[in-house]
Amino acid sequence: MFVRLGRFDVARRVWVLAGAVLVLVVSCWACSGLPGRLSYGGFMAPAAEATRAADAIRNEVGEGGADVLVTFRSKELTASRPAFREAVEDALRRAPKGAMDRATTAWSSANPLLVSLDQHATVVPILLKGDGETGRTQSYLALRDTLRAPGFEVTWTGPSAIISEIVQRSQRDLVRTELMVLPLMMLLMVFVFRGVVAALLPVVTGVLATAAALAALRAVADVIEVPYVTVNLVVAIGLAAGVDAGLLIVSRFREELRAGRTPAEAVAITVDTAGRTVALSGVVMTFIAVGLAFFPLGFVRALGIGAAAGLLVGALVTVTVLPALLFCLGERVDALSPAWLRRQGGRRDGALWGRVARAVMEKPIAYTCAVSALLLALAVPFLHTVIGFPDQRMLPAGAPARVAAERMEHDFAVSGLGTLQAIATFDHPVDRGRGHADLLTWTRNISELPGARGVLVAGTTGNKAVIYVGQDQRVESDSAKSLVRAVRALPVPGGGVLVGGASALAVDTMDTFYRLLPRVLAFMVVTSFVLLTVALRSLVLPLKALVMNGLSIGASFGALTWIFQDGHASRLLGAEPAGYVDALAPIVMLFLLIAVSMDYELFLLLRIREQYRLLGDDRESVAVGIERSGRVISAAAAAVLVVTACFATSSVVMVKEICVGVFLAVLIDAVLVRAVLVPAVMRLLGAANWWWPRFSRSSGTAGRSRPGKGGRRWHTGKGGRPEAAPEHAARLPAPAEASAERQPR
Repeated sequence: MFVRLGRFDVARRVWVLAGAVLVLVVSCWACSGLPGRLSYGGFMAPAAEATRAADAIRNEVGEGGADVLVTFRSKELTASRPAFREAVEDALRRAPKGAMDRATTAWSSANPLLVSLDQHATVVPILLKGDGETGRTQSYLALRDTLRAPGFEVTWTGPSAIISEIVQRSQRDLVRTELMVLPLMMLLMVFVFRGVVAALLPVVTGVLATAAALAALRAVADVIEVPYVTVNLVVAIGLAAGVDAGLLIVSRFREELRAGRTPAEAVAITVDTAGRTVALSGVVMTFIAVGLAFFPLGFVRALGIGAAAGLLVGALVTVTVLPALLFCLGERVDALSPAWLRRQGGRRDGALWGRVARAVMEKPIAYTCAVSALLLALAVPFLHTVIGFPDQRMLPAGAPARVAAERMEHDFAVSGLGTLQAIATFDHPVDRGRGHADLLTWTRNISELPGARGVLVAGTTGNKAVIYVGQDQRVESDSAKSLVRAVRALPVPGGGVLVGGASALAVDTMDTFYRLLPRVLAFMVVTSFVLLTVALRSLVLPLKALVMNGLSIGASFGALTWIFQDGHASRLLGAEPAGYVDALAPIVMLFLLIAVSMDYELFLLLRIREQYRLLGDDRESVAVGIERSGRVISAAAAAVLVVTACFATSSVVMVKEICVGVFLAVLIDAVLVRAVLVPAVMRLLGAANWWWPRFSRSSGTAGRSRPGKGGRRWHTGKGGRPEAAPEHAARLPAPAEASAERQPR
């Protein structure tokens, strides 16, 4: 099939290239409408209790909640002075109409906790008008630009203020990163291919894949929430995956040309070998990306859809458009190659990888034990990972919303950002009689719970009350999460309770994650195993791949915890230690790391399998396969490292966490797993690597499969006689490996 596809690319190259241009134009047109449909939300599950609590406070009580917290601070006046009160209330009266739903002041609520400890500041919780997080954020932006109090310092924090600042920084980071990553990627490809023309081709596939991914986001933006932050990650995935696939195709085409093929033959063999690998890899990674749709978070679902589109289109482009371009270029694929760069290359580009593989296979047990122990040691910090929900610490030090939140924690007795917000429903009105007594009893019971520090009734209406519960630990701590569960379990006379706040959001997000994780992992693992089994014709190698992926993923998660939670080297990366790992980072990284690991595993093992079919020697096929693919895999890894390193410069800590985690995982995977652990384990397994059960049609007993001379594969047929299995070598001249030594260089 792939040989026919390669021939089709050659024969219909004009139509293929015209179709690529059309897809690019349509994708760019679709992308132009994406910014206006992006969301400020998508980080909370709609059915989560914390989300329902926030909605109930807004819609059923109308007070006690806060989208933003505005602090008015005066150096001269105290909050007890009439001039202070008049200035604050006058500023609120002059706020733009349609922006505020309700503002609660220290004077309207008679709440002394809204005044700072030094009496020179007051905080005003404001509920904003607007449909969803996006509408409320737009109201916040209008309010922030107009709300002024002469002689007062006005600062803003709270959920809407923090999300707005994260989005604005993400938008600036995306523009800056795109201007940075494309030239660096181009420079890397020039050094890899030692020529400008060849270097351009993988970048073209990356751009096409990215455009398609963004177009897919535009198509679903009216159905699901697509947060601004998602765009950064989708662009990074599209660029990295497209360049990786393009690298493999261009490298194989140039290899076939050097072996004496004509451009048409080189295209056919390239599509049948490297193209098959790219297609299988694209399908595997697309299915893994689809697994993210199980999570009910708009951020994660949008990432899965965008990544799946980018990966699928990237694979399609590399087996259709790229071969057509390569045929049109022919020998000119090596054009614009400076002499000093050509002298750096040569026939033995991958000799180092082959020498390393052979050295490892001399002592496979020692290397297997040493690398496995190192990876397990790197994973140890993950055992004490603390998961938290994104808050002001996702912003860099000095960001206005973060500074305002930190000053609130220092200046006020109770910080509005760290408290639990419970909405309780009683069987009697809470402003009198039995209902009031029940409310007092219930709040007193809350104050006696371990970890509770102060209880405040922030609002009432009918038989409902909003209660704020202070905590004596950070919002991501185990104590805070235990307090969330304890308040939820505390009986309410005649009614029930919903608990929200940052700690509750972290609890709900991780509960959802743990509930869905077995299903998502089963989907990803089974899909990967089945596709790897079909591709490799082995039951052992897919199992080995899954185990090694688990080791590299665990090591990268541990390193992420060590850096961002524990604070080791985090400042070198431009981030203050957060004390926790963002709740969304493990979900996103799980997909990215499984996909990247499977991608490189397929690149390597399919090339080793190709050598095994030609040479028939397990040890030599591993060494030669690594030698011939090592440089391509290292170049592909370098491309991912460049992309993730550029995006890791983001000022948003969540994006930084994900990109640094992927950077470390790819580095570990390329250096330790593919170069050392794979040859060591495959040497230990020996012929068992290729175990594939075959059953005789005559006796029902298992047969054996082995490679034969000339690259044909044999298996036991009727009467025990070997039968040749057809392959592309019967339709085309033998692959480059079979004849490269006989070709003039």
